[in-house]
Amino acid sequence: MYNNAKVKKMKAFLASLVFFVAITAVAEAQTYIINDYMALPTTGSSVAEIARRNVVRCGTNLYTKAYAYQEDGIWHGIDADFCRVIAQAITGNKDNFELRHVEAVNVLSALNNGQIDVMLSGSYYAAKMETTKQALGVGPLYYDRQYIMVRDDASEDLTTYKDKKICVSTDSDYQWHFDAYNVKHNFGIKYLTFDSAQKAQSAFMMKRCQLLTANSLVLSGLKMAHRKLDAHVLPMQISVQPMYAVVKYDNYDLQLALKWIFNALFLAEQYNIKQQNLNFFATNDTPELRNLLGDEPQMWQGLHLQPNWVRKVIDALGNYSDIYERNIGVDSEFKLPRGEGKLMKDGGTILPLPFI
Repeated sequence: MYNNAKVKKMKAFLASLVFFVAITAVAEAQTYIINDYMALPTTGSSVAEIARRNVVRCGTNLYTKAYAYQEDGIWHGIDADFCRVIAQAITGNKDNFELRHVEAVNVLSALNNGQIDVMLSGSYYAAKMETTKQALGVGPLYYDRQYIMVRDDASEDLTTYKDKKICVSTDSDYQWHFDAYNVKHNFGIKYLTFDSAQKAQSAFMMKRCQLLTANSLVLSGLKMAHRKLDAHVLPMQISVQPMYAVVKYDNYDLQLALKWIFNALFLAEQYNIKQQNLNFFATNDTPELRNLLGDEPQMWQGLHLQPNWVRKVIDALGNYSDIYERNIGVDSEFKLPRGEGKLMKDGGTILPLPFI
């Protein structure tokens, strides 16, 4: 039999324990709530943090002109425009961005130490980056293709390269794809590997290897940077290379925002919203368009993004097709076909998600 004093003490202890558990649960729950927006915890730069900083830090490989280059103080290239889009959506000003050179081998460390918020072109993306909790991908942003470069005075018949060397970087999936191609056709080509694309390109120019393999934009950029390089790209395609934006693992907040930012560019193309006809969409009764263009601001506000960012981006840069064709497509010096990156209605694989 317990006396009354012991019963009272036990009840008081249990009440205190329940109160402590309840307070702890509430405190933990509150760490996931930002301005009444349910967000997953993140160890990278969240959308709100980037907005407070008022600048987006985008990683790219500046050795490849198609990705980004600066001329007369102005940034050009596909990554420059993609970073402008992100800056407009998050900060409300398309010029609030920085482009930082990051080679593929250093992408994860650059994300982890806060040097960049997002890596755009110049880095490959594969399942192991998620399964090993290294990074999260958004995309594909577009599709490139892997080819082979040879000297102008060399044979174009790969069967003549048995026991010859191909320069390849290991900070990509180039070797994996070429190895499958090499084995399939029994070429017997040997590998000279490097931990970065720049080193592989330098070795090829120094004639340490007879062949070089990389994405078409990388090979085109090499030729443009070294006009006197006596080399050309062979027509046979080794692989299709989807290009993804990459953010730090567990940064679900930024990944979610980027997913819908790039989806909006495709959706604007689907609706054929362009600089020339933007005024036509000044007022509309379609719920999806009202959400997309910010007439109903709740959807974009729920992602901590500027409600009118799509209108401003289209007015300044155009929709996805405009950005792509101007920088790396038919209106550029690279002439990279969109291929699989076309909208499904045009024979591609891209079907924009509904924004409703």
